[in-house]
Amino acid sequence: MKVTIKFAVVLACLFAFNFGNAADLTFRFGTTFISGSNLHKGMLKFAEVVDKESKGKIKIQIYTDSQIGDILQLISGLQLGTVDMAYLGVANAGQLKGGAPLNISYTPYLYKNKEKAAEIMSGPIFQEMYENLAKQSGLRIFAVAGARSPRAIVTTRGPIKTPTDLKGMRLRIPPIDMFRAMFEKLEVKVVPLGLNEVYMAMSRNQVEGQDNGFDLTLTFKWQEVSKFWSATDHVYDVAAWYINEKRWQALTPEQRAIFERAAKEGGKVATELGEEFDKHGLEELKKAGVQYTVPDRAAFHEIWKEVHKPYEDKGIWPKGLVDKIRKMQE
Repeated sequence: MKVTIKFAVVLACLFAFNFGNAADLTFRFGTTFISGSNLHKGMLKFAEVVDKESKGKIKIQIYTDSQIGDILQLISGLQLGTVDMAYLGVANAGQLKGGAPLNISYTPYLYKNKEKAAEIMSGPIFQEMYENLAKQSGLRIFAVAGARSPRAIVTTRGPIKTPTDLKGMRLRIPPIDMFRAMFEKLEVKVVPLGLNEVYMAMSRNQVEGQDNGFDLTLTFKWQEVSKFWSATDHVYDVAAWYINEKRWQALTPEQRAIFERAAKEGGKVATELGEEFDKHGLEELKKAGVQYTVPDRAAFHEIWKEVHKPYEDKGIWPKGLVDKIRKMQE
């Protein structure tokens, strides 16, 4: 009888151990990006590479279209552990403890092009920021890959040729401090909204514009409800691969390496498909009856030239770091 009980206990322990391992190797991976977009396809490539290189031992469950949360909900879920991974912007964690320095990535006219943005945000300056974020907030950016279209200002009334044309307008912004600072400088009324709320808000005149590039605008079909495109090209962004820090620490070095390689491959797919949006974006806008304007970019640059200064004055990042990043691209 004692032997039988001991055997049953051993079996139960083995079952619990195996079940626990299985659970630990399944990752809920969420994003606000839309299903079928270049960024979603990058996530699919990530899952494919992880499955292949782990020989099916690691499972990635992908949730697009804000299915398991908008930006703030995903960030919160990463901290709580209810979400394992997310594909978002670099500074979406900028409001968290240890995350404020990431706002530098959205300083207007910081990068010359997509390639420089990807190179610098993957380099040593940002790696230190990612480490501090992981230590202080419990979520980690383990890769930055998947170049985005340069951001434009897209509105329901216009055209927008100079900063003064935006005065008093209601513009949707992402929940990122630097964007609030940027657009308040233009004297607009900022309205933080999730991506899945933007179409309806513009169609109902609750907001009169937003700032994103061809990739998100065309996949969310915002060109149907906003007919004025101002090619300010004020921010070059690269999508970031987030993971709950406890989940990351539970991975072996080999498994972490798989995730990093997979993110690189996924980012390559997202970037290449995104290039197609940029190549044909203007044509798609014209088909939708959108008026395309190249504004006075020098005027936007001038009004935003010191928007980063308060962050330096408060010691959020070292004084001169913005200038240093710009000089690295000369």
